[in-house]
Amino acid sequence: MMRLAALLSALALVAPALAEAQIEISRGGARTVRPAPAENFTGSVRVEMLFEAVEPSHASGGYVTFEPRARTAWHAHPRGQILIVTAGVGRVQQWGGPLDEIRVGDVVRIPAGQKHWHGASPQSAMTHLAVSEHREGTAVEWMEPVTNQQYDAAPSSPQAASRPSGSRQQALAPGLAGLTDDVLYGDVWRRPELSARDRSLVTLAALIATGKTAQLAGHLGRGFDNGITPAEASGLLAHLAIYSGWPNAVSALEVYEQVYKTRHIHTAALRIVGPRLAASASDAARAKAASEQWAAVAPKFVQLTNAVVFDDLWRRSDLAPRDRSLVTLAALAAMGDDDQLELYVRRGLDSGLTREQIAEAMTHLAFYAGWGKASSAMTSVARTLAR
Repeated sequence: MMRLAALLSALALVAPALAEAQIEISRGGARTVRPAPAENFTGSVRVEMLFEAVEPSHASGGYVTFEPRARTAWHAHPRGQILIVTAGVGRVQQWGGPLDEIRVGDVVRIPAGQKHWHGASPQSAMTHLAVSEHREGTAVEWMEPVTNQQYDAAPSSPQAASRPSGSRQQALAPGLAGLTDDVLYGDVWRRPELSARDRSLVTLAALIATGKTAQLAGHLGRGFDNGITPAEASGLLAHLAIYSGWPNAVSALEVYEQVYKTRHIHTAALRIVGPRLAASASDAARAKAASEQWAAVAPKFVQLTNAVVFDDLWRRSDLAPRDRSLVTLAALAAMGDDDQLELYVRRGLDSGLTREQIAEAMTHLAFYAGWGKASSAMTSVARTLAR
């Protein structure tokens, strides 16, 4: 009886506290994303803290995004850690153990006190959800940095994680795998003549314009890793609907939705309309030329060209004029519409593209639209640049 009375007294003390506890919701898009501390990380790393440990729980968690080659220092967790890969390709290694690849959907359980590191692969960014438990207010013990020699060790995984070609190419088409690893990603994507962000814009434009959505998810994710914003990616779709047709743009929506969900990108901000940009200095002459060429036959086409394409689409602020020129050139070249390239080469030069960047974009395009399309486009571009 005394034990029952004691239990009831204890419950009476706890009940008010339980009654006062409220459900809390941390809204997506409202949390701050901060750079990870340089003393504990190598390369560019961003952290979005999702939740802190609040008594009686000892668990905290957050998204950590590593740019290619970025990684943690060696460290350990007093109560262990769980990593869930949500985007990209990464690496993880325990002290004295093999170097392993981790990919989207993989769950990594790190034992308590185990010295280890984790980060992105050399060619791909990686995002994981990290969940750790605190012990006496401490969740991690930081140690020395991971050296380049440690990071660049060959992965033990038979699928050769560090190679962009992947296991299927390596098994079924080793010649293709060699070109993918050594030429496309080992050389072309690393050339400084065009930034990684611009290369992603060119690649995305070519894939969407030609309806090659099977490769789109990987390159859209790579584009985000290379600095393309969701608003710019959304603007790219609208732009390519005009230049490659509605079916190609709409077909890409399913892939966009998949990538946005995987990366926890909130789409509400995409509906915000920014200020209109100034019209191009050449638009008056271009509009006059269009009217003279087509007005007698197709006045509605002239009206749409001037009002919708150039006075609306090209003046939207979700893509800079320079970027619109770049993706237009890539789309037209990929589709083989070489007779339109001269106008957009000149517009690109006026909006900030250099001659070298335009030529390099056509070089990059050869791998995504084929050598024939790129060769034909290069002829038109070279002729325009020589004038």
